Amino acid sequence: MNFIKTSFYSAISSAISILTKLITQKIIAIYLGTQGMFLLGQLKDFLKLSQSFSTLGTTNGVVKYTAQFQDKKEELSKFLSTSFKIHLGFSLLVFIITLIFNQSLSQYLFNTTAYSRYLVLLAFSLITLAVHTLLMSILNGMKHIKLYVSINIIATLTSAFFLIYLVINQLIEGAFLAFSITQILSLLIAFTLIIIYKPFSLKLLLGKFYNLQFKKLSKYSLMAITAPLCLIGATFFVRNHIENTFDTNYAGSWEGLWRISAMFLLFLTTTFKLYLLPTFSRLKNEDLKLEIFKIWKIVLPFVISLALIAFLLKDTIITLFLSKKFLLISSILGFQLLGDIVKINCWILGNVLLAKEKTKFFIFLQIEWAVVFSLLSVILINIYGFKGVAMAYLGAYIIHFIIMNIYFRKLLWRSSH
Repeated sequence: MNFIKTSFYSAISSAISILTKLITQKIIAIYLGTQGMFLLGQLKDFLKLSQSFSTLGTTNGVVKYTAQFQDKKEELSKFLSTSFKIHLGFSLLVFIITLIFNQSLSQYLFNTTAYSRYLVLLAFSLITLAVHTLLMSILNGMKHIKLYVSINIIATLTSAFFLIYLVINQLIEGAFLAFSITQILSLLIAFTLIIIYKPFSLKLLLGKFYNLQFKKLSKYSLMAITAPLCLIGATFFVRNHIENTFDTNYAGSWEGLWRISAMFLLFLTTTFKLYLLPTFSRLKNEDLKLEIFKIWKIVLPFVISLALIAFLLKDTIITLFLSKKFLLISSILGFQLLGDIVKINCWILGNVLLAKEKTKFFIFLQIEWAVVFSLLSVILINIYGFKGVAMAYLGAYIIHFIIMNIYFRKLLWRSSH
């Protein structure tokens, strides 16, 4: 399936996701305000980090090796059975650790122990999320895009219903509860549709644990764990720096900006997840170069046009997606959108690093971005005020992109003749 066809299917999923996110973000903004957005930002960071450790960061490895050995059932079974035990075992470990330290984690994240029981429930739901992630990675690797998209659509609509209902009735506690319930439901939806359509045999998951396959999958662990760890570390640091420099209103507004940014990029990130890693894993040298430039030619005009429209309608978009309480971010949205344009191009090259298992350089890049973004945020906030954080976001990705192009100069910019 080529990039255009994959984009078509992901566009359907993305359109529904954007619509549901538009509604849910609006409900959250109205009922929880900037304070609630700040708390959900902290929860989101905890969830992302916990999810990475729950799967040991092997998700991209599962996609790669499923695509590579799809027609070799014996070898495929070894990878999938090993992956299943990794996901199940480490998600149980994360649950146990959260159960033991739930009050300390709640105090650290939210400055209160009042939400500790919700962290325990969330950690339990991570077990189901880890298994769900494995099933979806297998579908991705096997290119069952229609089924993948169908599961995503049903799960998205179900999750939105529960989130809206619980936020309206229980406010922030309802939002915390919804995060846990929807992850459990997502697994049930995926499991049910896989049983009905039988894209692969679930018996492939039930074999032994193989050390060789574990070593191969673990090559992706460092990359997959480092990426969210650096991102979360940087955003957590910057969010708290904004809160300490200004107040929770500014920190919550900045979290709202990140959510608009995520929706702005949703279509492309969904397409990238389904297409780039399996495709780049199979290509080499000139074929890989041609594929990268082909994607850039499609993506760059699209994302620039989208960013321009978003900038021209920024106050309308902020009010529509969030509420008038978040108009504080109107003055910095332009820098954020420019940063997103550069970010998308970085992600394309980042998938090449993942596909070719360039572990050391990938980890270096994650640390580099986190450090540069954090330092630039402190420096530019002190000089330009709140606008400085968006300027830092743009600056960090420009530096990131330059470094990646220097690394890939032989592949991208030198003639093969």
